[in-house]
Order: sequence, then structure tokens, then C-alpha cells
Amino acid sequence: MTGTTEPTRTQLLARFATTRDEEIPESVRDYGRLVLLDSLVCGLAAVRLRRSRMVQRVAARFGGPAEATVFGLEQRVAAINAAHANADMMNALDADDTFFNSAHFAVFGVAAGLAEAERLHADGASLLRASIIAFEINARLNLSTSLMAFEDGQFRWSPLSSHGYASMGAAAACAVVGGWEPERLAHALGLVAWLAPPAKNSYMAERRSFNAFKYGPYGAIAHAGMLGAALAEEGYTGDLDVLDRTPGFIEAMGFLGGERHEMVAGLGSKWWITETSLKPYPTCRFTHAALDAIRAFPGTHGVPVSQIESMEIRLSPAAYRTLQFREPAPRIPDTAVAPLDGAFNMPYAAALALLGHAPGPQWYDPERLADPAVWDLARRITTAPDPVLDAEWEADLREHPGGQIRRTRGALTIRAGGREYVVESDFAQGDPWDDTTRADWDFVTGKLASFCDGILDADTQERLVEVVRGIDDVADVAETLSPLLARAR
Repeated sequence: MTGTTEPTRTQLLARFATTRDEEIPESVRDYGRLVLLDSLVCGLAAVRLRRSRMVQRVAARFGGPAEATVFGLEQRVAAINAAHANADMMNALDADDTFFNSAHFAVFGVAAGLAEAERLHADGASLLRASIIAFEINARLNLSTSLMAFEDGQFRWSPLSSHGYASMGAAAACAVVGGWEPERLAHALGLVAWLAPPAKNSYMAERRSFNAFKYGPYGAIAHAGMLGAALAEEGYTGDLDVLDRTPGFIEAMGFLGGERHEMVAGLGSKWWITETSLKPYPTCRFTHAALDAIRAFPGTHGVPVSQIESMEIRLSPAAYRTLQFREPAPRIPDTAVAPLDGAFNMPYAAALALLGHAPGPQWYDPERLADPAVWDLARRITTAPDPVLDAEWEADLREHPGGQIRRTRGALTIRAGGREYVVESDFAQGDPWDDTTRADWDFVTGKLASFCDGILDADTQERLVEVVRGIDDVADVAETLSPLLARAR
């Protein structure tokens, strides 16, 4: 589009960021409130993890003006440093939302929007709008890529990948809170294309253990968005055609390729945030349908857990292609990355669910990781491919190269008390495509209670829900919302 009078995709996205509250349907705004609260819950629940303590110390070290809150840290720091730390913590338990079973990126808009709203003493309506707009931009960039594919009937992950594109949503969140004109944001997005973490070969499908970044440096991605926005405010200029060049920014994210028509199609009329799943467990989304079925099994069939002789869990092709699911580790060492390894260990998660342990960061407490009862049960649980999902996912990816995968389903064979039970389910709790599973305020309030037990007292939890539900009426985020977040220790 360079050299023509037609706006570039970057400029179109920047114009979209000026969307007014009244132009966002109330159903979208209400689901946006749920996603906002859910993202905050994920960060608050992670404050005591060893990895979180590390990033809190880094935020304190870099410090800066006392502009914004870091979960679990008494000291307030520069907004850019708060966004870095909070984005990292909001993904630390792998409990943040999941878009079409492929990516997490709501937290980038929340982390950047919250930090900027605190810095500017902005109102709650602008924070909500910022998180929704940021999500939409990141969703469209995600749909223009292809992380997953089938080749010769076999599922494969892209060898190179990055969530770096989500830096653009973080920059957009700053622009929305600050009330920018589109031209400045377009330059910020162009700058972010230079600053965002590039793709790398994380060999995710072959890993037996993750490093602290898992498959994306969440803090660095939020930081890049904040930095791009700050530079644009000072007058730096960026490439306005950065999303139109081929090969370009999208290819630099390392995906297998994809179609770009989703990037700007239906701006302002199609709202993708309503199709992101919220997660009741601190584990990979690929485990959730099975965990729902597992938790219900003893009561539904009247079978005591002690009688379970064996369990086979059939997994989606994306999960089974991942070594940690295909060959689960027989133990999880008590290290800073234990929550990351545990999130992909199906037998461990299934054992915790069967034994009735409430989901949350406590799943990765040292005593839980070393619990003989958990591992005795986990040893009876194996994984296998799910032929039904193999066929469904291949058809879905053929139709949507960007990967609009809805169903994971639970498919189990359980042998107990001399009998065999086959258990199947269609969707997981928190999936938005079915009225029986779609998240609502009871869902997120319950998650807050389970995940933040002992981290936030009951009165603070109740007040947090009240404030987020009424976020449009909050005159100053720094005065009303931030003090509640600062109570997590």
C-alpha cells in the first residue's frame, strides 16, 4: 500500500483504537469485564511463586517514579516496569485466557492498560476499553498467523514462534488510556515492530522441561509495547506499512504462514474477545475438558478413587504432539519452573483433580509436588491420541489456516472395580461456545476464591469483584482499584 492514498493496516488498527464506549456492544463490554477480572486474578494468585519473587525483585531494582503497582510488591515503580512484572506474573500459572486453544494474550492489554491508567490517574472506563481494544488488535494479528498445521495427515507445531505481536496490543492499550489520536498510535505500532521479541525455536514439542519463559517472554512483550508507546509520545516515528510488507512483521513472528485478511476485516463489528476461553485450572487448556470429566467421575458413577485401577486420557493432536503430554514426567522437581512443568503434566493434574484439591497456586506447593498419594495415582494414568480430534482439527485447520480451533473434548477410558468406563464430553468449563460452559461472574468469582485463598482476604475479594463489575463508574483507577491489588502478599 506504500505510495497510495489507501490507509495501511497499521493505520486502520490505529483508527480502530479510537472506538468509543458507546460503539462497543454491552455484551462485549461485559465479557471484557470478566476477562479483565480473570487476568487480575491470575496475577494476584501468582504473587508467592518463586519465579514471581524474581520478577518482583527486578521491578524493585529498576524502580523509577512511583507510578504503578506490581502484584505482591509494596514498592510502586515506573509504569513500564510494573507492566513488565505484572504481565509475567499473569501468565506464570498458565491460568490466563486461551484464544481458540492456541494463544494467551489478554494479559498484555491488561498489564499495559492498568499501569498507564495508574500513571495518568485515568478512569476505569478507559482501562476497560483499553483492554478490549488491545485484545482485538492482538487477536487479529494472531489470526493472521498459523502456529499449527497438518502435513501428510500429521499435526505439527511451527518450529519458530513468538507472542511478540502482542506488543502492539500493549502499545494500543497505552494509546486508549491516554486518549491519543490515531497518527501517534500508528507510529507506535510501527516502532513496536522493531522492538517486539522476535521468534525463536523454543523446540516446545520436544521439551521435557521449560525454562522460565516457557514459550514466550511475557514481561518483555509488554515492555516492548510500553516502550514503543513512550517513544511515539516523544516524537519517534515508525514504519506505517509494517503490517503490509511481505515478508514482514508477521513472518518475523516465525509462524508457518497464514492469511492476512483477518487483520482488519470487520473492525468494530466483529469482536473476538467474546471467543476467548477462561480457565478454571492452573494448567494448559488442553487438559481442561479431561479434568472436568475426571472431577465428575467418582460422584457420577459412584466409584471411589481408591478403586481406580487405570485411566487413559485421549488428547488433541496439539497436546499429543507435545512431548510433555506424550511422555509425562514421573515427578516434578520443586523448582521455580514447577508450575510450568506441572501445567503440561496430565497425570499429575488428573491426580490432583481426582483427590479433590482446589485449583490454584497451591497445586505447586512443595508438599503437593512431593505428595506420595498424588504420584501413586498419577502412575495409573496414561495419555493417548484422540482419533476424533485428529480428524476434527485437521478439517478445522484446513478451513481456518489461522487456527480457529474450538473443541478439545474430554475422552477417557477408566478401569475401576473390575469394570471399564468410557467418559466423553464436548467442551471444557470456561469455553465460550456453549451456554453450559461459558464463563460468567460466578465462574470468575469462584476462581478468585480458589486461586487467591490466603493471598487476599474475603472482604478484599468481594470488593475487587464489585469494583471490576462497576469499572465504568471508577473515576480514578489508582485510587480505587490499585489499593485492592496492593493487598496481595
